[in-house]
Amino acid sequence: MEFNCSTINEKHIGKEITLYGWCRYIRDHGGKLFIDLADMYGTTQLVFEKEVKDKADELGKEYVISAFGVVEKRDEETVDNANPTGRVELYVKSFEVISGSKLPPFEITEEKEKFLANEDLRLEYRYLDLRRKSMISNILFRDRVTKTVRRFFWDNGFLEMETPYLVRDNYETGSRTLIVPSRIEKGKFYALAQSPQIYKQMLMVSGFDKYFQIARCFRDEDPREDRQPEHTQIDLEVAFKDESYIQGTVEKMFQKIFKDVLGKELTVPFPHMKYEDAVKTYGSDKPDMRFDNRIVDITRELEGTEYNILKRVIETKGHVKAIAFNAGFDGSKGRLDKNYMLKMIELAKLFGLRGLTWLYVKNGAIHSEPESIAESLKKSEEKIRKKLGAKNGDIIIVGADLSEKVLLDALGRLRKIIGDKIGVYSSEYSFIWIDEFPLFEINEVTGKLMPAHNPFTSPTGETMKFLDESPERVRGRQYDLVLNGNELGSGAIRISDPKLQRKVMKLFGMDDKTIDKNFGFFIEALSYGTPIEGGIGMGLDRITALLAGSGNIRDFILFPKNKRFESSVDTSPTSIDQKRLRNDYGLEFKEA
Repeated sequence: MEFNCSTINEKHIGKEITLYGWCRYIRDHGGKLFIDLADMYGTTQLVFEKEVKDKADELGKEYVISAFGVVEKRDEETVDNANPTGRVELYVKSFEVISGSKLPPFEITEEKEKFLANEDLRLEYRYLDLRRKSMISNILFRDRVTKTVRRFFWDNGFLEMETPYLVRDNYETGSRTLIVPSRIEKGKFYALAQSPQIYKQMLMVSGFDKYFQIARCFRDEDPREDRQPEHTQIDLEVAFKDESYIQGTVEKMFQKIFKDVLGKELTVPFPHMKYEDAVKTYGSDKPDMRFDNRIVDITRELEGTEYNILKRVIETKGHVKAIAFNAGFDGSKGRLDKNYMLKMIELAKLFGLRGLTWLYVKNGAIHSEPESIAESLKKSEEKIRKKLGAKNGDIIIVGADLSEKVLLDALGRLRKIIGDKIGVYSSEYSFIWIDEFPLFEINEVTGKLMPAHNPFTSPTGETMKFLDESPERVRGRQYDLVLNGNELGSGAIRISDPKLQRKVMKLFGMDDKTIDKNFGFFIEALSYGTPIEGGIGMGLDRITALLAGSGNIRDFILFPKNKRFESSVDTSPTSIDQKRLRNDYGLEFKEA
């Protein structure tokens, strides 16, 4: 039997065994030397006595050793019931130093008072950070999720297939790609695939009807807290099926994950909401449905108000909307307080909102800070409370702006922030499908149409008629899966008609020459008999972090990039010798 640092127990007392691991904690008690030997599975206490102890004096933290000895029962007063091996210890007869170690730059521990390393230092020495129990637990959790996903698709007849990473650059799709120069074809480049999109569609043209892949994807995005330039995606595509089949398959996959990994039952099917309803009701296309605080339009109820800020917005045909929160506020304290609400007003300004006011309900009446605001709203008070369903202890935020889009976006973001702060959730995990996104959106800078999702999404049958004269009214057969206000993935039914595909691309501003240059090979493939098909891609990193109750995806990636998208462990990206670029790749760089 093989042993590791978590497996020995009282059944093994008297047995001679060998353990391998790292010297995590070292304690010299005079006649005895105690070392907690650690590996990825756990820790076991080693005891060194007499001449063995004398030899062990050379050992330091994080030295790697093998230790041969006899399992003995611990004295009752030293038993560690929190440790699976805490009732026994290994009396060492001999040991071997496999390798020494420099003093680590931070304590490899879970004790907060000892673990003071910031994230940049942890990422620089990631190989040491990964020795900590919490990080090992994160990686093992991700492994369980990934294995469960694979087993689910294997058991349901999906073929696991690999699409290429080195692909043609299609910059016209709207997202920036990471490019790779060709050494053989000097002056030419590959792009790292942003997703398997085009290739999985061509697999359906090939006749394969159920594909999945745990795919690596690459995007040259601006740094964001929850993004990485490379991420892992659970990707699937099916032929001869509609949205309901794809969504039902994904729901069953999550049921399997919840049961096998979390030990929880998950209720399906997930609820659905159309994109337009989500934005108008919750200010977001990824609403957090753990709390039901809705955005309510109170513009009409405030007509004739004496509060000048709102009065001016209404008179200039602007919008006033509000959200009520169950804050347990009595005028001085509660789940929210005055200082917090003042911070929300400042935050609203950063979100582009012209005005935000906060009110509270006490003794059946609306109050404010200062009270003069509530006084100016007296005529509308009952209408506001009734429409919002506001009750004693509630805090109400009221936003106003000429742009309904800006107002909804700002209130949606504040709704999420305040909702998380209050923490009054109806459930721990709340999934929802958001359906029928706009096929096009208008670029605010250029005024031109651009794809809201990607240029391969099929229009809905009901809105197909608007393609020629009112393309902004066209809705796509797109669906996003949202969990607790986080987008897990996007999917769609694809365009299978090559003529329609070309037409949609033209509406994005591409001419025939551009289409043929960048997508000619793909449209040619669609011309040889294309089935109805669709799929979805879901971020494995984000799914894993959310299911584990964490908001930081970097803690579930082995060697992630930092907030500046730099690799701290190897210092990439780095410059490359100009001579090498010129000789190997035919590239010349000129100073700007």
